[in-house]
Amino acid sequence: MGLLDVRVTIQRPLAAVFAVYRQPDTWSWCSYIHNARWERGNPWEEESRLLMEIDSPVAGVVDQVLTRFEPPSRVDFISHFGGITLLTRVNFRAASDAETEIHGHFEFVGTFSRIAGFAIEPAIEKSVRQFFADLKQECERSIPQAATRAANPGTGS
Repeated sequence: MGLLDVRVTIQRPLAAVFAVYRQPDTWSWCSYIHNARWERGNPWEEESRLLMEIDSPVAGVVDQVLTRFEPPSRVDFISHFGGITLLTRVNFRAASDAETEIHGHFEFVGTFSRIAGFAIEPAIEKSVRQFFADLKQECERSIPQAATRAANPGTGS
């Protein structure tokens, strides 16, 4: 079994970061996800299925089931791709009024079913770290309208 823990600090309030993470066009800001769509169930509802087409480091489709959703603090998925099962737990925490800490914990098992020419563990780590780097960049670059509304309820902006 492989294990990976990732921590990232984002210079935005918790509500704004969580709003970017769960925006309607799911993860369009991620550099290696080209299409993410809710295949079964309602978006961000437990037991819903999310399919993602990825191109890096291995092209393919990732099939994810949302197993836990506690806004704005926790999101869990079980993912399947290429013979690998990945358990994902992402915790969001306000470090201050203007700063959010994210802790991602990942456990994976299985045998990569294709002849990839590289070890899968470093590829998973690279993808996970890139995902959170892209999220940080998107959050710190600007706050989308959805995030602004989430961070300032009742303002209408």
